[in-house]
Amino acid sequence: MPAEPAAAASETVAAAAAAASAGTPSESLSEAANSAWSEFRASLQERAQLFSLETQRTGLTLVQLVLYAVMAAVLAVTAWLALVGGIGAWLVLHGGMHWSVAVAVLIVLNLVAAAALAWSMRGLVPRLGFPATVRQLQSITQRSHVS
Repeated sequence: MPAEPAAAASETVAAAAAAASAGTPSESLSEAANSAWSEFRASLQERAQLFSLETQRTGLTLVQLVLYAVMAAVLAVTAWLALVGGIGAWLVLHGGMHWSVAVAVLIVLNLVAAAALAWSMRGLVPRLGFPATVRQLQSITQRSHVS
């Protein structure tokens, strides 16, 4: 079975031409058409199977990426908690602060950092609507309405 549909079609046409010159043109033509159709179907089935296998592989890779991202996030949170705990211990032991004041300072610093991140995220929201694609499509529809 040839790998490419074009090669299969040219072989089928050559076979049909040889059969046609042999004598029975209607039988050879239908045989050639059946052969071309079966080659075409086989080619489509192979490509569908390849697509299916690649889709499975892509799905497994996506799951693996999400798992790694969750693990990295857990490690980052653990590191952040250790850092904040270390800063709190330093404030209590070397800064001379009462532990409740040190905890309050750390809470305020965390809330300020969270607010800064939220403000940055708010600025990213307009990008979620595919603005360049929407503008491109709108310009195409406006050009088609003008002409």
